[in-house]
Amino acid sequence: MKPDRSLSRRGFGFFPAVVLVVLALVAFDFLMFARRASESVPATARQADAIVALTGGSGLRIAAGIDLMSAGRGQRLLISGVNPDVDMDDLIALAGGSPDIYACCVDIGYRAETTIGNAEETAAWAYERGYTHLIIVTSDYHMARSLLLLQRAMPDITLQPYPVRTVVDPSAVLGDSKSFRGVLTEWAKWRVTALG
Repeated sequence: MKPDRSLSRRGFGFFPAVVLVVLALVAFDFLMFARRASESVPATARQADAIVALTGGSGLRIAAGIDLMSAGRGQRLLISGVNPDVDMDDLIALAGGSPDIYACCVDIGYRAETTIGNAEETAAWAYERGYTHLIIVTSDYHMARSLLLLQRAMPDITLQPYPVRTVVDPSAVLGDSKSFRGVLTEWAKWRVTALG
């Protein structure tokens, strides 16, 4: 009597099908993440107690925070995650804006080295000053994970996202390798953070 090989053939075919379904779901999740980030444009910012700009890559996040301060949207601005070798003059040269705004109303956070560090640094700053409503400025593709971590660090503080487009463009992930790598890396970190 010959062994029935049909079961092993079906078993072999089942495994690749599952892998393909999982890969398709992962790709879909990534593309939806990129789409949400690319479509996230800030409305006119509402008034808040203060503004927080998370550093990264270019001075565009800081410049957006300075613009919000100049428009009177908050009392103070925290620039979180600044390299210890960077001073106020370096920030002005990088991001622009009125030196008077920096002198009167900007705090520089040097402790944070990661987004988790940004959340801890921001929470300590906000609670020390009694703030209950913050505008959060960061890159559009970085906003989802930033809000998760910031809200965990200060669940009783209202966070208003103000996403900005920087050098990584989530709308270009299928055509620009730098944007693909940047958004893919951030998507993976966001997914781990969201599931954690």
